[in-house]
Amino acid sequence: MFVGKRMTRNVFTVSRGDTLRFASHVLQEHRIHQLPVVEGGELIGFVSGTDIRNSTFEETTVSETGKIVVKNKTVEEIMTREVVTVSPWDTVEDALLIFHKRRLGALPVVEGKKLAGIITKADVLAAFCDTLRIEDAGVRIEVFLPRDVASLIQLVRKLGEMKTEIRSLILSPSKNGFVAFVRLATIDVGAVKKTLKEAGFTVPELSDFLGAPLTSPGGSA
Repeated sequence: MFVGKRMTRNVFTVSRGDTLRFASHVLQEHRIHQLPVVEGGELIGFVSGTDIRNSTFEETTVSETGKIVVKNKTVEEIMTREVVTVSPWDTVEDALLIFHKRRLGALPVVEGKKLAGIITKADVLAAFCDTLRIEDAGVRIEVFLPRDVASLIQLVRKLGEMKTEIRSLILSPSKNGFVAFVRLATIDVGAVKKTLKEAGFTVPELSDFLGAPLTSPGGSA
């Protein structure tokens, strides 16, 4: 999955000379939380709703003659200049890692210095929901596999024999091999687990992941 496929292309922006009041109005009107700051189509900064809320819209000073002067603050005064960006050819996984490490809510997407779009956490979540086909009816099971390709092939073959559609499959490293997270187009999870166990596969229960038996609210196992 590439950022360019999931990003928003029609981006609301502001310029460095726009007032904070104007920028706040743009955020509220379009129900967004971040605004790229552009000049001549090039990204020069970034401002968020939090930045604006933490600042006052006006600055009051006194002139040499003693006259009170009220100045409207501009975007340039509070914008972030060193902006973290991605390109359309970066993967959604790259964007996810940046969101996780930098605690950001959105990333401008640039080609060179030109603003090409913006991708948000919500866009990344939607991309993974689509990939995993979470909204489709079905169930997810976990299967422990040794660290070799042959075991994965055997699992896929067995599921094929059961004529069960695989909606998505993810391999995650574990201590002794892999865990295959398989989403299937069936609601009879019990029958699937039984067949796989009879075929020699290790199909864990929730307690195997938690490392201890689950207890009921009353305290009994």
